[in-house]
Amino acid sequence: MDTTTVTPATDEQSREDRNRRRRDQRRVEGRLRMARHAASELIRYGRWDGDEPAATVQDVIGRTDAMYGGYLKGVPITEAEAAFALGFAKNLAESFEDNQRPVREAARRILAA
Repeated sequence: MDTTTVTPATDEQSREDRNRRRRDQRRVEGRLRMARHAASELIRYGRWDGDEPAATVQDVIGRTDAMYGGYLKGVPITEAEAAFALGFAKNLAESFEDNQRPVREAARRILAA
Protein backbone atom coordinates (compact mmCIF):
# COMPACT_ATOMS: atom_id res chain seq x y z
CA MET A 1 0.00 0.00 0.00
CA ASP A 2 1.44 3.35 -1.09
CA THR A 3 0.88 6.28 1.18
CA THR A 4 2.35 9.64 0.52
CA THR A 5 3.59 11.52 3.50
CA VAL A 6 4.80 15.05 3.61
CA THR A 7 8.34 15.21 4.79
CA PRO A 8 9.75 18.19 6.67
CA ALA A 9 12.14 18.86 3.78
CA THR A 10 9.20 19.21 1.42
CA ASP A 11 7.44 21.59 3.81
CA GLU A 12 10.56 23.67 4.15
CA GLN A 13 11.13 23.67 0.38
CA SER A 14 7.57 24.80 -0.29
CA ARG A 15 7.95 27.57 2.32
CA GLU A 16 11.20 28.71 0.72
CA ASP A 17 9.57 28.72 -2.72
CA ARG A 18 6.61 30.72 -1.41
CA ASN A 19 8.92 33.22 0.30
CA ARG A 20 11.03 33.53 -2.86
CA ARG A 21 7.91 34.31 -4.90
CA ARG A 22 6.87 36.93 -2.35
CA ARG A 23 10.32 38.54 -2.40
CA ASP A 24 10.29 38.62 -6.20
CA GLN A 25 6.84 40.21 -6.20
CA ARG A 26 7.91 42.85 -3.67
CA ARG A 27 11.04 43.56 -5.71
CA VAL A 28 9.00 44.12 -8.87
CA GLU A 29 6.50 46.32 -7.03
CA GLY A 30 9.31 48.36 -5.51
CA ARG A 31 10.98 48.89 -8.88
CA LEU A 32 7.68 50.03 -10.38
CA ARG A 33 7.06 52.35 -7.44
CA MET A 34 10.47 53.96 -7.96
CA ALA A 35 9.86 54.32 -11.70
CA ARG A 36 6.40 55.84 -11.14
CA HIS A 37 7.88 58.37 -8.72
CA ALA A 38 10.59 59.38 -11.20
CA ALA A 39 8.06 59.63 -14.04
CA SER A 40 5.76 61.76 -11.90
CA GLU A 41 8.66 64.08 -11.10
CA LEU A 42 9.43 64.42 -14.81
CA ILE A 43 5.79 65.18 -15.61
CA ARG A 44 5.42 67.64 -12.76
CA TYR A 45 8.67 69.55 -13.10
CA GLY A 46 10.00 68.60 -16.54
CA ARG A 47 9.68 70.16 -19.96
CA TRP A 48 6.34 70.24 -21.79
CA ASP A 49 5.69 70.56 -25.52
CA GLY A 50 2.43 72.45 -25.59
CA ASP A 51 -0.06 70.32 -23.67
CA GLU A 52 2.06 67.15 -23.69
CA PRO A 53 4.94 66.35 -21.37
CA ALA A 54 8.22 65.94 -23.23
CA ALA A 55 9.39 63.06 -20.99
CA THR A 56 10.44 59.87 -22.78
CA VAL A 57 11.04 56.32 -21.63
CA GLN A 58 14.79 56.95 -21.65
CA ASP A 59 14.26 60.05 -19.48
CA VAL A 60 12.37 57.92 -16.95
CA ILE A 61 15.15 55.33 -16.91
CA GLY A 62 17.80 58.00 -16.37
CA ARG A 63 15.81 59.85 -13.71
CA THR A 64 15.04 56.63 -11.82
CA ASP A 65 18.71 55.69 -11.87
CA ALA A 66 19.64 59.16 -10.63
CA MET A 67 17.09 59.07 -7.82
CA TYR A 68 17.32 55.41 -6.80
CA GLY A 69 20.61 54.13 -8.19
CA GLY A 70 21.74 52.78 -4.83
CA TYR A 71 18.51 50.88 -4.30
CA LEU A 72 18.54 49.43 -7.81
CA LYS A 73 22.01 47.97 -7.15
CA GLY A 74 23.33 48.60 -10.66
CA VAL A 75 20.34 47.04 -12.45
CA PRO A 76 18.46 49.90 -14.12
CA ILE A 77 14.76 49.61 -14.73
CA THR A 78 13.74 48.11 -18.06
CA GLU A 79 12.09 49.96 -20.91
CA ALA A 80 8.84 48.09 -20.22
CA GLU A 81 8.87 49.23 -16.58
CA ALA A 82 9.67 52.80 -17.64
CA ALA A 83 6.92 52.80 -20.29
CA PHE A 84 4.39 51.57 -17.73
CA ALA A 85 5.48 54.22 -15.23
CA LEU A 86 5.38 57.00 -17.82
CA GLY A 87 1.90 55.96 -18.94
CA PHE A 88 0.75 55.89 -15.33
CA ALA A 89 2.15 59.37 -14.65
CA LYS A 90 0.60 60.80 -17.83
CA ASN A 91 -2.81 59.35 -16.96
CA LEU A 92 -2.50 60.78 -13.47
CA ALA A 93 -1.58 64.21 -14.85
CA GLU A 94 -4.55 64.13 -17.26
CA SER A 95 -6.96 63.28 -14.46
CA PHE A 96 -5.76 66.15 -12.28
CA GLU A 97 -8.32 68.90 -11.95
CA ASP A 98 -6.86 72.32 -11.28
CA ASN A 99 -9.32 73.87 -8.82
CA GLN A 100 -7.09 76.87 -8.16
CA ARG A 101 -6.84 78.03 -11.76
CA PRO A 102 -9.66 80.64 -11.57
CA VAL A 103 -8.10 82.07 -8.39
CA ARG A 104 -4.68 82.37 -10.02
CA GLU A 105 -6.15 83.96 -13.16
CA ALA A 106 -8.05 86.49 -11.06
CA ALA A 107 -4.89 87.29 -9.10
CA ARG A 108 -2.96 87.84 -12.34
CA ARG A 109 -5.66 90.21 -13.62
CA ILE A 110 -5.56 92.18 -10.39
CA LEU A 111 -1.77 92.39 -10.43
CA ALA A 112 -1.75 93.40 -14.11
CA ALA A 113 -4.14 96.30 -13.47
